[in-house]
Amino acid sequence: MNYKRTSRRILAPLGWSLLLFFAYSGRTFAQVSGEISVLAEPEYFSGRLIADAGEFRLFFLSIKDFDNPGKDYRAAGVSSPLLTAGPLNTGGLFREIFSPIGYSAASSVFSETSRLSLRTTASRATRQGLWVSVPGEYISLGAYTDGDNILHNAAALNLGKTKTGPVFSGLFMASRPQSRLSQEDWFASKPLFPGGAVYHTAGRLQILPEEISGGLRLGLSGAFSFGERIRASGYYNFFSSYTNRLLEIHLLQGSAGADYVSPSGASPSYSRIHSGNLKLFPRRPLVPYLKVHRNSYQVYKPQAHTRPKRLFAGGGLEYTTRNVSAKIEGSGKNENDEAFQKNTERALFSSFLMRTGDFTFACEYAAGWKNGAASSRRNVLRLEYRPRDWEFTARLKSEWKPNLLLSGKLSAALNRPGLRLGVSAELTKQLAPTEEGILEFRRTPFNYFVFSFFGTYRQKFF
Repeated sequence: MNYKRTSRRILAPLGWSLLLFFAYSGRTFAQVSGEISVLAEPEYFSGRLIADAGEFRLFFLSIKDFDNPGKDYRAAGVSSPLLTAGPLNTGGLFREIFSPIGYSAASSVFSETSRLSLRTTASRATRQGLWVSVPGEYISLGAYTDGDNILHNAAALNLGKTKTGPVFSGLFMASRPQSRLSQEDWFASKPLFPGGAVYHTAGRLQILPEEISGGLRLGLSGAFSFGERIRASGYYNFFSSYTNRLLEIHLLQGSAGADYVSPSGASPSYSRIHSGNLKLFPRRPLVPYLKVHRNSYQVYKPQAHTRPKRLFAGGGLEYTTRNVSAKIEGSGKNENDEAFQKNTERALFSSFLMRTGDFTFACEYAAGWKNGAASSRRNVLRLEYRPRDWEFTARLKSEWKPNLLLSGKLSAALNRPGLRLGVSAELTKQLAPTEEGILEFRRTPFNYFVFSFFGTYRQKFF
């Protein structure tokens, strides 16, 4: 593989782009960060560059798969207060209308601004589009395509900024998902989308923002879906929270109609949700917490006599100081799913981190059981050493699900004022594969070696 030629093709167009970007941004300081990774067996090359000047951001990503040239990927994007173009992330009502009652009481989705933002991760993006806003993001509009090549046209409204999100958010979206009907549609457990245009009108209102009420927050969100070949239907979520020195509590109650259709043409899995999160002494180092979620499935089959349910409960302790943090959590889930099959899942998670001088030690353990049998295990050890101007990190990880995977990573970085340069190497090896593991390996190779170079440069331009 010709890494030199590949690097030249990827990096050559960036020089003029960066000069124009910094010239038009008008910022005193700008930051450029980049990352180049090489994956062996299979041969794989990726390069990423991010230029950041405050509210202005430029992004470039190239992925070269030498074993499967058809999977090559290139993306470029730009973000400013007025314009965002390229690979996109969704936020607020954009996320909520796709999964109407799929979020817990403490989810950030109920505080997010309803908008599209630039995605800068080093992986393939499923959403590509354009988003235009007036200053302050009061009114925005644009369009994007998703992984199913569905075009979504949208306009959003965000009014009244608070620390828990806009006082009011509104969204209108027009989509045209493909028909999901087939010759086997009479076997389906859910209604199948017949095709045609789908429209969504959504809104979220904070009835009592936290700043006004001194810790209490009340809010309501919801949407209606309608279209050429579907019935009008909708959903709602009523959310609330209260915070003081003794406790922090989040509550959520929501319901969705059986005829609601998401912008992708999917029907909701759940009909109702009740969710709660409780933390005691949230401003103290030691914080006990509890979370409970109860979902009721939609029943589309007339022969169903009982409504299937899903109940999740978990709790634990968190301890956080300047140099030490620890967490232990246990959880369980009982489910009678849409096929009226009973499933039980149990999980245990614990972590510990300690800093002393230039050293940081961290470890993590997680285990899962399904229907009484062990289903997963994960152990992680991490050691950091940060003397003056340097940073060294070593990580070991073992995971069983259902294969035994061992991985190790070493990285070193030089940190100077305005400059950070580093290299890392990661090796992952699969041991004792099972039949299920071999089938999974054919889809995602587990044995690989990755070498990466990364850096960040901060400079005063004007």
